[in-house]
Amino acid sequence: MSGTLLQIRDLHITYRSIDGDVPAVRGVDLDIAAGETVGVAGESGCGKSTIATALLRLLPSSAKVTGSITLDGKDVLALNPGQLRAVRWAGASIVFQGAQHVLNPVHRIDRQINEAIEAHGAASETKAGVLLESVGLKAIRGNDYPHELSGGQKQRVMIAMALACDPLLIIADEPTTALDVMVQAQILDLLDEIKQERGLSMLLITHDLSVLTHNTDRVMMMYAGRIVEEGGAAELMSGSRHPYTKALVKSFPIIGDMASRFNPTGLAGDPPDPAELPSGCAFHPRCAIATDECRVTDVALAALADDASRRVACIHVSGRLL
Repeated sequence: MSGTLLQIRDLHITYRSIDGDVPAVRGVDLDIAAGETVGVAGESGCGKSTIATALLRLLPSSAKVTGSITLDGKDVLALNPGQLRAVRWAGASIVFQGAQHVLNPVHRIDRQINEAIEAHGAASETKAGVLLESVGLKAIRGNDYPHELSGGQKQRVMIAMALACDPLLIIADEPTTALDVMVQAQILDLLDEIKQERGLSMLLITHDLSVLTHNTDRVMMMYAGRIVEEGGAAELMSGSRHPYTKALVKSFPIIGDMASRFNPTGLAGDPPDPAELPSGCAFHPRCAIATDECRVTDVALAALADDASRRVACIHVSGRLL
């Protein structure tokens, strides 16, 4: 891996409404190097998918975005419509969750793939079939309508569409949602295989911790719109430092020899309402080690003295470089 492909700095995203502003993302920094896979994980509503849609400027008009997003040297937030169109497909593309809600039910598969290609002035006479075969489907399935495909096949079509214009970065937003376990594994293996073959970078958004250790190089854990811990995937799962990450890891079931030594504990409480965030550390109402200082101190993400690649936002973690 060399060079930074994606750089996000101090990203804030707020949804405006008649009832008041709702912060969805609060001061996120994120880098992805060429050829790297970065995972973003956390409970539903923490802001993961909002970051993904912000990268391609697909947020609704009610969203206010500040900060910077730089992709392959281009300032995404400053692009005009023509420049943005190229970035959305040739710079970065997205595999949405729930292909059944994304594919147009009244158009054949090959037409939907070719639309993306033709929008960029590329020839598409045989490209749809080639793309389908590259994701493990027969080219003839391009003649089918979405309802004639299984859930896993539809998700493969979504991946084929994402590859249509040879992007530098693929954003996979919960790509295995609503798929059975065996199909989930096949889709994740396919994404990893494509990434390796094409030398792509990937942003993998998930709430499934099992995905993180097998499919990512680095992981960012999000809570209430902020990144609370960052580090290598294996290291973060085996030696997490933030209480939130620790609680999620302890909630994750283990199958095999370790199962007899595993005593799962749930994470008490619910994530906070973004419109009514608690003071101080947003996790303190659910944290078993919270103190009075946690209730008033807004803790920044900081690197650790013993491992500069690890960053944690918790005053109880020793060795933070403030």
